[in-house]
Amino acid sequence: MIEDNGLTARALLLLEDGTWFPGRAVGAAGEAFGELVFNTGMTGYQEVLTDPSYRGQIVVMTYPEIGIYGVNPDDVESDQIQVAGFVVHRAVRTPFNYRATLAFTDYLANAGIVAIEGVDTRALTRHLRTHGATVSYTHLTL
Repeated sequence: MIEDNGLTARALLLLEDGTWFPGRAVGAAGEAFGELVFNTGMTGYQEVLTDPSYRGQIVVMTYPEIGIYGVNPDDVESDQIQVAGFVVHRAVRTPFNYRATLAFTDYLANAGIVAIEGVDTRALTRHLRTHGATVSYTHLTL
């Protein structure tokens, strides 16, 4: 997790049509570019992250809390994270599952994946449904 004087660093999700969503950084420092798509699953975020069909895309998870059961090597779809970036409403930093070998946020940071939390993912999903998948730029301000 990126920190700014003990506080989570600010982040910005900017769509190609000029729409923007503020949030907080929860993954690696940097920027991500890619087609912005959404996933409505209540579980399976680790599978989404490692699913080759999401390669190079920035995925918005519509379920409001992601990361509760952490991550473990048994639930991957491929040998690495495939997404270019990840957008969630709330990222859980401490896993609550005996199978977890790593926290969700640490998994993202360790893999160099830029992610943002605090985004109104319902509003963002409505925007995507109305205007279609769009190219997105995610910038994490340090």
